[in-house]
Amino acid sequence: MNDLNIAGGRWEPELGIIFSLRDDFVWATWPETEAAVRLGRHHIVASMMRDFLAQDALGERLAIRRPPSG
Repeated sequence: MNDLNIAGGRWEPELGIIFSLRDDFVWATWPETEAAVRLGRHHIVASMMRDFLAQDALGERLAIRRPPSG
């Protein structure tokens, strides 16, 4: 899947996602589109993002330690 149709526009993965905070809610928006998604309350989303980043870092460390297969 190279492109995703969002709100009638095309989202290019290279453009990234913009996170913003409004009234204690975190929102995700995409450049050059009208699309916006409310992700949840700040404290919950921040906690989930920290957890995701910790899992990602662990995955990278484990991948470095794993010998090449083959």
